[in-house]
Amino acid sequence: METRLPEPGNTGETALEDSPPAPSTSAASLLGTVTLLVNDTQVDVTRLIYMLYLDIEQQINRADTKAQITLSTSAILIGIMVNLGVGLDFKKPDGLLASDWLALLFYAVFIIAMCLAFGRGIAAAFPRAIRKASTSNHHPNLYFTGQIVSLTSEAYADLFCQQSNDAVKRSVLGQIHSKSMVLEAKLRNVRIGMSCLLIALAAWVLARAVLFLGSVGV
Repeated sequence: METRLPEPGNTGETALEDSPPAPSTSAASLLGTVTLLVNDTQVDVTRLIYMLYLDIEQQINRADTKAQITLSTSAILIGIMVNLGVGLDFKKPDGLLASDWLALLFYAVFIIAMCLAFGRGIAAAFPRAIRKASTSNHHPNLYFTGQIVSLTSEAYADLFCQQSNDAVKRSVLGQIHSKSMVLEAKLRNVRIGMSCLLIALAAWVLARAVLFLGSVGV
């Protein structure tokens, strides 16, 4: 029996046909086969609400940190001013010079700005959101601590378990809205407080510079 060997030409063609195709480097191959677009993907509303709630909580914490920085920096500046003194001699026989009066003006701006910075820092720590009408909520918000503690544990558990899914979403969204108002109140007070702090720092530096230039000129 004769055994036929495959011809070289046919062997080459068969090898080429059976070998896998060369990988494509196009963008479509990198993305893979598109079976579901992002626009067609269903949104997880529960996860989205949780992410929004958590983001507002983190922003409130950052606003509180900025308010604490404003208060501590204001206290440091006042301590420095007390230790260094005003640098004026009110017992001069010739009275105060023009530079002294200018320095007093800057000190007055410093004191006013520091009072405003302190006030805004404290207001950021104890913000008051926009007042709500008494008829704005027709049912208690079971996610607000003020209303939670007003109920007994049994009443709170019964009310919470009797909620529908739509009522739970509305309560959480109402709490997110309330926290957003608190956050805006904090951020507004922090912005004004930090601006007043910068003004106070600039006024203090200018007052010391005017006193120094006045002493050199004398």
